[in-house]
Amino acid sequence: MKKTVAYIVALLLAISIVPVAAMAQSEPPATNADGKPYVFNEFKDTALDLTPYQGKAIWLNFFTGWCPYCMTEMPSIKQVFDEYDPSKIAIILVHVWDGENADDSKTVIEKFGLQDMVMVEDQDKSLSGLVGLSGYPTSFFIDQQGYLVGGTYGLTYEDMTGYMDQLGVTRLAGVTTETVTPAGTEA
Repeated sequence: MKKTVAYIVALLLAISIVPVAAMAQSEPPATNADGKPYVFNEFKDTALDLTPYQGKAIWLNFFTGWCPYCMTEMPSIKQVFDEYDPSKIAIILVHVWDGENADDSKTVIEKFGLQDMVMVEDQDKSLSGLVGLSGYPTSFFIDQQGYLVGGTYGLTYEDMTGYMDQLGVTRLAGVTTETVTPAGTEA
């Protein structure tokens, strides 16, 4: 009888420890081998839930409609969106409502043909506060494992494609690499 009770207690203990051990192993290290921080879960329980993009590289672009530099980037962002494999990269535009509203989002979407892109509205500026945003436009690049690769203000098309290369994101078959002329500039 003692052997049976001891066996059952040992079995119950083993069963209760296995899920805890599995959870401990599923948490990634705080930094990767290059010292880059794990940031995938930073947006948990916010309007910018990254869970649907797990396993993809992620490009977050924080912008506002009144920012001329943001609007200069938009044609190139759209070009990158059209040229790169959507199964490998999630490009997410975060519209910070810095004196703006949903009408401004609609204007930007229509002007630059961004209807197929993911846009998150930062109405209360909580997302921009979470990342410590201090200027527009600001981009953050997160690798497929959830680690921050880099963040920068203002990007050229060449910068954008350089980040795609760094992230290991492939172009779609048959895509040419001609750059677009940003709106409001002459070729």
